[in-house]
Amino acid sequence: LHARRIARGGPRRAIIKDGFTFFSGDDLSDAKPIPVEDRLEYALGIILQQYAIGAGLKKFQDRGEKGVTKELAQMHNMAVFAPIMKSDLTAEEKKKAISSLMFLKEKRDKTVKGRFCADGRKQRGDWTKQETTSPTVSNESVFLTSVVDAHERRDVACYDIPGAFLHADSDEDITMVLKGRLAELMVQVAPNLYRKFVTVDKRNTPILYVKIQKALYGLLRSALLFYKKLVGDLESNGFVLNPYDPCVANKTINGTQMTVCWHVDDLKVSHVDPDEVTKFGRWLSKTYGIAVAEHRGKVHDYLGMILDFTMDGHVIINMTEYIKTIIADFPEEITTTKTTPAADHLFQVRDEEEACLLPEEQATAFHHAVAQLLFLSARARRDIQPVTAFLTTRVKNPDEDDWGKLK
Repeated sequence: LHARRIARGGPRRAIIKDGFTFFSGDDLSDAKPIPVEDRLEYALGIILQQYAIGAGLKKFQDRGEKGVTKELAQMHNMAVFAPIMKSDLTAEEKKKAISSLMFLKEKRDKTVKGRFCADGRKQRGDWTKQETTSPTVSNESVFLTSVVDAHERRDVACYDIPGAFLHADSDEDITMVLKGRLAELMVQVAPNLYRKFVTVDKRNTPILYVKIQKALYGLLRSALLFYKKLVGDLESNGFVLNPYDPCVANKTINGTQMTVCWHVDDLKVSHVDPDEVTKFGRWLSKTYGIAVAEHRGKVHDYLGMILDFTMDGHVIINMTEYIKTIIADFPEEITTTKTTPAADHLFQVRDEEEACLLPEEQATAFHHAVAQLLFLSARARRDIQPVTAFLTTRVKNPDEDDWGKLK
């Protein structure tokens, strides 16, 4: 990734050499090795186009500290963790303590948002995939409930629960460690509580150990814990889970049905009476002790799709803007149209000796475009599923023929 950026004249920010990652702000002449414990945070910062706490505070300075402090204050106010003395931990507990991660990102209004999460890699050996996976609503359920919403002329609203995972209690004994500036800023949030728990390591770096009490982002089971809480709250309000999709629930109100479907913390709610939908939103805010984000109207942006109920009795599933993004991201200009994406020669593949493989950068663009089309084909463009399914089998070693089929 960085080699390609440099080739295009971009800034030299990192290289990989002999298994070590180096970085610098301007060029490689002043590069310094990133410590092992910071490499994951640094890599994630690059991938997510965010800054790790060290680089973020250096770049944003006071705005960065304000963003970090605000995020840590939310952790404190929601009792996400409780401090613990280092001397009260066994050697095994200190060894298994998970790391804390903080990322900074500049928003459009120039404020800096801090994002705090846990590095849950050390939990991988403790749970199976089945024990950590949380259900999410199927695309078919979103389509079918939307058709019902349109047919019955229901009022539709979409809700988002801020800091959703933090509303669910952790059911594990998890120790986390905050180091350096992150520990110092945590102390500033509540000095009387945290200061006495801070120690220093051999490098004189401040260290704060805490016990996690909530389903913090980054922990393997956080999504599942929140799912269980949400289901419990809905059932206590009279909702009954759909037997075919565990992320769809129904409740009869005044002789008519209210339907809720959800993907993690994004909910779509519908009922023929708009007042009942409003009441549900108020109940949601009261239950979670925070004003939920609400969107009402005839057009909704839900799970990457535009659900358009403007036409009476109909719903249109629209992903036009996403398609424009795919075309804009494609490295070649698209100037013509085709009646069908499934050409007669779609499944014809040359022998390896005859095939002309794509250069690495073009092959990466091929893989990226196919991934975008796969997302699209599972939603608003089911018609391109056959050709997309075939192209997914060609992403490892795409050739010029595959490029033409993609284009």
